[in-house]
Amino acid sequence: MKDIFLINYSVKGIKTLDKLVSLSFYKKIISKNIDTQEYNVKGIYGMNGSGKSGIVTSVDILKNVLINPGYLNNPIVQKKLDAIINKKLGELFIEADFITKLDSVLIYFSYKLTLSKNKIGKYIISYEQLSSKKATSKSDSMETIFEVIDGEIDTLGEGDSLFSKMILRKTINLLENTSMCALFYEKILNSEINEHREYINWIFSSLSVLFVFGHKLHVYLDQSDDHSEYFVKNTLQYMDERENDNPDMDLLLSHFLVMDAERLNVIRVSENVMVKEMYEHFEATIKNLYEFIHIFKADLKGIEIDRKEDHDAYICSLIMIYDSYKIHAEFESTGIKKLIKLYAYLREIVQGGIVFIDEFDSNLHDVYLCALLEYLMEYAEGQLCFTTHNVGPMDILKKHKKSIDFLSIDGKIYPWVTNGNYSPSKLYRNGMIEGSPFNVDSIDFIGIFGLNEEEE
Repeated sequence: MKDIFLINYSVKGIKTLDKLVSLSFYKKIISKNIDTQEYNVKGIYGMNGSGKSGIVTSVDILKNVLINPGYLNNPIVQKKLDAIINKKLGELFIEADFITKLDSVLIYFSYKLTLSKNKIGKYIISYEQLSSKKATSKSDSMETIFEVIDGEIDTLGEGDSLFSKMILRKTINLLENTSMCALFYEKILNSEINEHREYINWIFSSLSVLFVFGHKLHVYLDQSDDHSEYFVKNTLQYMDERENDNPDMDLLLSHFLVMDAERLNVIRVSENVMVKEMYEHFEATIKNLYEFIHIFKADLKGIEIDRKEDHDAYICSLIMIYDSYKIHAEFESTGIKKLIKLYAYLREIVQGGIVFIDEFDSNLHDVYLCALLEYLMEYAEGQLCFTTHNVGPMDILKKHKKSIDFLSIDGKIYPWVTNGNYSPSKLYRNGMIEGSPFNVDSIDFIGIFGLNEEEE
């Protein structure tokens, strides 16, 4: 563990998940000399429609609520939440437990968040709580650091009275639309107040850790489950009833789609906007990207940057160099383009980030996927949780503890438990994993496509 390690993650109320789904990333007993290397990678398996992508999507929502003060005030976000929050429950609940060291003491934090609609149909923060305890304590009892109910602070932990009064003053009437964590950053941590050391106390430290946790989270959604462009375009069409094209649409669409990319410095195959002061760093990153892609394409000789000047920035695209020709990265295979985008996320895992990747296996060869996982399990300082349909990595993952979870169609998690020499991939294929009975046979398709045996 480098800085922060995710211990448990629970969610309900996203897409098809109307029951609480809980992922466990570490054993129940936490020792003083914690070693998380055996627990740093988890694969989630499940049939189509079981809710795997919903889990990953909820992490993206959590990240934005924690660090983006304007997130819930964005009409595009509201439209997206209205589409993906479970209609049966009408609200989204998330709980994330993580550990970190403060003054050499291992602290266990638990953060809870509920989003639900208010009277005018807007999604707001109806409940928020942060609590903590010593991680090595055997007691389940936790100390509440803050608790917010319907936009009002119900509980604020012990601390400097002047600082507590400042929090109350700075957050009044704002906590329905912005999390305590995001307000703390915007109104306190990011202001001149933090220069005064007398304000730094337990509440201050805990909120700082929560903000760092939010920044550690990164989410890669498979294209088929990333509906950002759809919600941007449809929201703009709703807001602009004119028949003419909205002249600001392309600008707003571009800004919305690259927000996460800017935070993570995700490399795009074309139109990477790079301020001139950061260009040398971008060049160094592309050199590292070449070394990475070269593993998968031995005939690749290099990657050039095609840059165009735009005021104080460069618009950069990638050109792939081979022996006798060059091609724009846009015309590379889907798999190579995915690896280009994944590079930043994989780097974050190695350097200590907490990364969720949806459909990690799509467009990646099984051999390459397994090699990447083996490397991350051995050397990464952060965490990876990914969804997949590929059973190939199972025999790699089974070497580590808590590394395989099966999500049933009714939203229950069944962790893989080592059982002698049994192979999880063979049991899974044969429908012998609890909650994952594959009851589809080839004969089930007879007559489905308009022909039957008699017509042939």
